[in-house]
Amino acid sequence: MREIKKGVVPMKGSEVEEHTNKVYDSLEEYAKREGLDFVRYKTVAVGYLDITEEYQKGPVSQNFINKLKIAWNTGGVLASLGYHECEFCEGKNKATSGSEKMLRDEVNKIEYRFPQMIFHYIEEHGYQPPEDFVLFVMGLDKGIIK
Repeated sequence: MREIKKGVVPMKGSEVEEHTNKVYDSLEEYAKREGLDFVRYKTVAVGYLDITEEYQKGPVSQNFINKLKIAWNTGGVLASLGYHECEFCEGKNKATSGSEKMLRDEVNKIEYRFPQMIFHYIEEHGYQPPEDFVLFVMGLDKGIIK
């Protein structure tokens, strides 16, 4: 990881996945030791953009954005992995956030993690999330969002 300013250290998507996998390794080890069931999900980080890496750009439907906002506002938000300031915005009015959300695809055992900044990246910087994530979100019903 690299320091941007004033002790702010944003995480790349790969770092979020690595961190989460380390946590799950510990939990899985504990569950085995205690004889408990443990279901392992593949962690997929979406929308953790970094100025040093290229990202997919393209159209994103308003319907997707609306469903993602419903998902964001349903249930709890995970603890912050740190404060993040948009590295793509110039000037004093940079978008900021430190919140993260997790959605689980129970069928495919995938855990999608995404920052609140995903909305800013889509609307202001043309970010296009991966198709698998878009299809998952579009298939969510309000009552089953976790």
